[in-house]
Amino acid sequence: MDEAEFDSLADWRPFERADAGRYEAAAARCTSLAVARWGKTSGQLQRQLEAPHPAIPAGFELTDFRKLEQWAQSMTSACSGDPRFSWLPRTLRLSEWQARLEIVRRAIEYLERQ
Repeated sequence: MDEAEFDSLADWRPFERADAGRYEAAAARCTSLAVARWGKTSGQLQRQLEAPHPAIPAGFELTDFRKLEQWAQSMTSACSGDPRFSWLPRTLRLSEWQARLEIVRRAIEYLERQ
């Protein structure tokens, strides 16, 4: 494949200020959902994990939960082998992110049944 063929695969355009705003808004939305689902402390995370059914925060949709699931999966993968996280005890690196991922998966299953 040459450069022209590669360029023809997508509609390339310059990254613009509006793009940055969209990415920032998406990141803020994902962060808000993460805090709403997992809390800010390990105790809050534990309570969410032990809850009999997921609490679905108002204003969020299934697509928001799927994006959060993707992010949690990437963090779980990163924490399992990324040397940047080697300073954390292995159980902390994996167990908290695995708990977060499980909480999001339960919420997605619940929303899919609705």
